[in-house]
Amino acid sequence: MSSRDEENLNMEGVNAGNGGDEKKFVKEKTKLGSKYRNYLTGKFQGISRKGEKSDQKRPQEGNTRSNSEPIPTPVPTLESRSEPPSEPTSVPTSQSQLRPQSYSQPQSQPKTITTVTIMPPKSSTSQPRWTSDIPKTTPTVISDIESATHSIHSIFHDLKSITPEDANTLLQLFSSQIKGVQNDNTLLLEKTVKLLASQPEDSQIGKSLTASFVNTLWDALPHPPVRSLDKKFMYRDADGGNNNILMPDLGKAGTAYAKSVKPERMRKKNLPDPGELFDGLMRRGGLDGEEAFKGSPTGISSQLFYLATIIIHDLFLTDHEDMTKSKTSSYLDLAPLYGCNQEEQNAVRTFEDGKLKPDCFSSKRILGFPPGVGVFLIMFNRFHNHVVGILAQINDNGRFTKPKAEAAKSAFDKYDNDLFQTGRLITCGLYVNIVLKDYVRTILNLNRTTSKWDLDPRVSETKTLLNKPAAEGVGNQVTAEFNLIYRWHSAISQRDEKWTKAEYARLFPNKNPADVTLPELLRGLHSMEAELPTDPSQRSFADLNRLPNGSYDDESLVSIFSSSVEDLSGAFGATNVPPIMRSIEILSILQSRSWNMCTLNEFRSFVGLSRHTSFADINPDPVIAKRLKEFYGSPDDVEFYPGVVVEKIKPPVVPGSGLCTGYSISYSILSDAVGLVRGDRFYTTDYTPDSLTNWGYNEVQFDTNIDDGAVLYKLVLRAFPNHFQGNSIYAHFPFVTPETNREIQKDLGRENLYSWDKPKKKADLPTVEGWEECKKILDDKANWKVTWGAPIAVLTSQSPSDSTKTTGPPKIPPFCLAGDESINTTSRSLIISSFHDLPTGHGDKHDKEHPDWQSSIAQFYTDNTADLFDKHKVLIPNLNAYSNTNGNGSATKNGAAAPRKTYRVDIVSDICNRVFTRFAAGVFDFPLKLGMGNTADVNVTTDIEDGYTEEELYTALSTGFICIFNNFDVTKSFVVNQEARAVAKRLGDILMEHTNGGGIGGVVEGLKDRLHSLVHDDETERHAEEKVEKEKARLALKGYGKAMLQRFVDKGKKAGWGVERVVWEQILPTSAAMTANQSQLLSQVLDYYLSDAGSSHLPKLYTVAHETSKESDDLLLHYFLEAARLRGTVALFRLYSPSQDTQTTTTAHAPGTVVLLNLPLAHHDPVAFPNPETIVLDRNLDSYLMFGHGPHECLGRDIALAGMVRVFRIIVGLKNLRLDAGSSGYSRKSTAGESRGMKTVETEFGMAYLDDELATLGPFPKGLRVCWDE
Repeated sequence: MSSRDEENLNMEGVNAGNGGDEKKFVKEKTKLGSKYRNYLTGKFQGISRKGEKSDQKRPQEGNTRSNSEPIPTPVPTLESRSEPPSEPTSVPTSQSQLRPQSYSQPQSQPKTITTVTIMPPKSSTSQPRWTSDIPKTTPTVISDIESATHSIHSIFHDLKSITPEDANTLLQLFSSQIKGVQNDNTLLLEKTVKLLASQPEDSQIGKSLTASFVNTLWDALPHPPVRSLDKKFMYRDADGGNNNILMPDLGKAGTAYAKSVKPERMRKKNLPDPGELFDGLMRRGGLDGEEAFKGSPTGISSQLFYLATIIIHDLFLTDHEDMTKSKTSSYLDLAPLYGCNQEEQNAVRTFEDGKLKPDCFSSKRILGFPPGVGVFLIMFNRFHNHVVGILAQINDNGRFTKPKAEAAKSAFDKYDNDLFQTGRLITCGLYVNIVLKDYVRTILNLNRTTSKWDLDPRVSETKTLLNKPAAEGVGNQVTAEFNLIYRWHSAISQRDEKWTKAEYARLFPNKNPADVTLPELLRGLHSMEAELPTDPSQRSFADLNRLPNGSYDDESLVSIFSSSVEDLSGAFGATNVPPIMRSIEILSILQSRSWNMCTLNEFRSFVGLSRHTSFADINPDPVIAKRLKEFYGSPDDVEFYPGVVVEKIKPPVVPGSGLCTGYSISYSILSDAVGLVRGDRFYTTDYTPDSLTNWGYNEVQFDTNIDDGAVLYKLVLRAFPNHFQGNSIYAHFPFVTPETNREIQKDLGRENLYSWDKPKKKADLPTVEGWEECKKILDDKANWKVTWGAPIAVLTSQSPSDSTKTTGPPKIPPFCLAGDESINTTSRSLIISSFHDLPTGHGDKHDKEHPDWQSSIAQFYTDNTADLFDKHKVLIPNLNAYSNTNGNGSATKNGAAAPRKTYRVDIVSDICNRVFTRFAAGVFDFPLKLGMGNTADVNVTTDIEDGYTEEELYTALSTGFICIFNNFDVTKSFVVNQEARAVAKRLGDILMEHTNGGGIGGVVEGLKDRLHSLVHDDETERHAEEKVEKEKARLALKGYGKAMLQRFVDKGKKAGWGVERVVWEQILPTSAAMTANQSQLLSQVLDYYLSDAGSSHLPKLYTVAHETSKESDDLLLHYFLEAARLRGTVALFRLYSPSQDTQTTTTAHAPGTVVLLNLPLAHHDPVAFPNPETIVLDRNLDSYLMFGHGPHECLGRDIALAGMVRVFRIIVGLKNLRLDAGSSGYSRKSTAGESRGMKTVETEFGMAYLDDELATLGPFPKGLRVCWDE
């Protein structure tokens, strides 16, 4: 489209009444008529004129139809991937030629169908579909010409009546059709109605536009609908039924296989003997008897094929009593774990709290496969049970409220079922993401690239003039063709071949496996299944013994998993099927013949691939080609099976081909994956945060910044947290052998990001809970070492000169918290001396030089806290209440009362997080972008290059803090480290620019310079500049930041460190350690005093907060520390490493043991804290350990306390302070049953906080909304 066309499309209107040039308008109108005539006559919508071929060939399933088409009867359609039926290109010349359109197609026309879907009728009529608008009499050539001429004249006549306003409306309509989005702010709907209403009754343009308008309105909604509010469609049925809400049996377990390809070639009378076919074409090593194993050319491990086994048995489970039917559903619903029907599902459930029986799976047949398949299912089992445990605690706005003990059984049944079914939806969500983001990526060799692209059928599409999105959630029915395609016995590894031989020997003792007949094989397999207990928890698995709690030992399961990752799978192609599979393959050939399957070439034609014209084209190996010719005589007679097995295989292509299957298989399995996922309602239209809960949806979601979107690590690490490192290559990329993975990651520059050690059990973590012992360990630097060196190195390794960020483990820096050597002591001294203008309160010379440092900090926090309240508080309207004028009492209408104004604010996200972030920005001179006032009347750019918003800087600093001090959850640790690397890189670069003299400008960066481009009035500009200067004066700590950075550099040089080392190894980790923990602790303190346990202290706190004496400062400090003791969550680790020179400690711990100092429990020790559950305001200040103690006590302890207590004073000084009654957390219950403002969840790593959307868990409070009166 030309630029002039685009201008026309975007113009707001043409004013014909302003004396415009009429010739120009006529010219534009003529141009419109010639250029957009097809649009005006409706051809873009497939509206056929008499004697014309419709452009809209492909009917949208259940959604659209031509305006003139009768309604078709229900017919089998070949899903959305089938090509449209051919339509006649000319009008029939006799009445005898009138006939319904055929849905069969010529053999040469390509199709890419993998499964068959039965589409519903578009209305209740069963009228056949006829060709459009066929005249009742045969027109002559002359009448055709006359009709065409009349139509042309009619169109041009209509064009003459179009006004400039009409032309603009038409252009806007055309634009909206192209874009697929209508801007209703332009009142396009109303303009369209006006245009249509203005057309004469016999106007052809009017009729065409009306038809197009009707079709557009029809297309706006799905027809028929694919979602329903009926609760029976809320969860997956055990047998897969009700996936399609209008055809509940589509894809249901127990239904027959569909069949895609019509076999048209006559079958030969004497087909080759199946045994000879196996021996000559498929047997590993061929006829010479040598079992020459061919391994995967791309290093794929057996672990990928274990998932493939689960997928295959999820979709195909042929009923041996009726070989045309499948006993499982046609959906990826994890039936091998959950069961194929209600009876099987009941057998695997505990019917308590939504859980599955531990370490169980439903499928008996899976026990006939190598144990790695079962371990995969056990991991899904553990994930499910983890999920339902978290769901019950979150309770998603009362969705999973546990009934009281006296409630009826039906209430408990509903509670259990809601948890179970929601847990299944979430677990299946992870399953399908593993299939698409790990499995398919490896199949396409995308794992060897840094590309974020993947084949995800759930891609969101927009309806446009040129694109009609494929249908979603319409159901699925698996086909016989794919039952045969997915027999991947060539991929069996040498190790698994040995395992299979051993199983045969157990099933058929004293008999050569090669001599086992087909009847014997079937009887043996049936007998094996029949002997297994009905209760999955009673079945033996891999000769493992269950523990008393019903689970298996992690060590055994991890050993099976890791060895499977190291096991190289077999390659696809001819002569690579293990001989032990001979009977199975003979059965497959016979089954294919009993189903009357198509030939290999017929299948290829059907899916749109070229036919094989020679045997060498099927397989260029001359031996294989010769044998194929001997067996079949013609390439057209090669059977579908074993044809798909013996075809030549694709070479590795990066990206494109990683699985390296036969040519016919590679295209088809991708088409099948698209159909399976896009046709499943629970993976498309009903895959929503509402169905899975916000937390569940987020928990299984992929992130392309982590492993380029792969998610399998979530499953592995959640199942075995005590054996895997968070960055284990075995967990992150188990579908490729570690040896191959090292080559891949090295080429991608990521080798250092992963641990290459084989998983092994981590040492137990002893805990220390007594206050005296905790304090003793914290004070004993000689024997108990800090453990923060490695995580600090994650941040500092991003410096430009640190080569370890790509080549090896990060180098531990000489930062004070990174170790206990003399160099770390030097670092501590450097940091203390560099905080010159803000002394630490330790009574050194800096305090004497600046005795009023506490007042400076108090003023900073007073000003900024007040500013944040002004910016973020929200007036709650229409509260006709009265407030007592004295103290913090209850509202009353009695006495001298005045109407009150009630405000709301989130004191965590809007006050605490922001005020401490501002302090850090001032101290370290980070560029901070701020709007001025509530309305942000200075429009500061949001360009990330210009600085941080308060939220961005808080997130960056808290990410660094979590990386160092709170990265306990192994399933999240890799994600945290990756995020920390990114934020450290940017923070470090900013600090380097400052210390190198570039000076970005500190807080409120660049506001003054940008004002000149934002305001033009001199007075307004002066007013805005004054605001900027006021902001700088209030936020920049009087230029402290730049001076402090310079002192760091100068003192670092004296210690022998260059600028880069000082910035990255000292300043950066210092900044990461000082913000998030202050906001966390203050939030926890406020949460206590707003809870039932502490709210009785609020009146006294209100009174003290309004006093100005030093006694009030001391009293508020004690109030603060007592609540911090009761609600704090800080825990510390120490490594026992006794000194060679000093043996002053006596402990039962062995050298090398890491212990957890459980400070929350230590702070409740009744010996150190008599009446431990009570607020006592005269305790010794040195008894509080939340800032550490001894040589590694927090350097900024006194600065932090001064700031936190100042903000605490301001908040508790609010009149009638209380939790917001409408707060999302107000009425929720913790696990202890106490009403709390902040929602928490107990995890194996301690308390975690939920965000306001109930979507994520983390170590820091996310929000706490309060109200107060003014």
